Amino acid sequence: MPKIIPELREKILFFARRHILEDEQHDFSTRQLAADCGIAAGTLFNYFSTKEELLAAVMLEDWIACLREMNEISRQAADLSGGLKAMEAALRGFSAPYLPVWRGYDRRAPIGEYHGRLLQQLLVPLGNLLQRFGKACNETELLVLTEMLLAASQREEGTIDRLLPVMEKLLA
Repeated sequence: MPKIIPELREKILFFARRHILEDEQHDFSTRQLAADCGIAAGTLFNYFSTKEELLAAVMLEDWIACLREMNEISRQAADLSGGLKAMEAALRGFSAPYLPVWRGYDRRAPIGEYHGRLLQQLLVPLGNLLQRFGKACNETELLVLTEMLLAASQREEGTIDRLLPVMEKLLA
């Protein structure tokens, strides 16, 4: 049975995040990460079975924080347009640091399942924001709006401003 060291998981996540966000190559070796943590390379795999699982754990912490922020926006936004812009900014803030990492992965990987989960998670704060401002829409319209919000966060700055009139027409 492998020895589990208290708080080592958090230390691994800390150094992995630092490598992902600060290294010019946006890549790191598990040996390098283990050395940073003061452990043997094999010890990493007592906590994360693959490098991809480790990357996912780092991103998951930030994704949960992004969803919390978006839920707060849905409760606090002064108006619908400002709420949509703030949600787009939260999505952009989450994804921007990870884009170089995502680009490094095989495009043929099955991402449809993950995209569907992502949309389902985004539907909640966006639906709450729309409801708060009395904007009723059906499930398909909400899904289209969610896709638009997500797309805006992955394009150049200002895309949300060009999409807002289209979103407002859809909600009219």
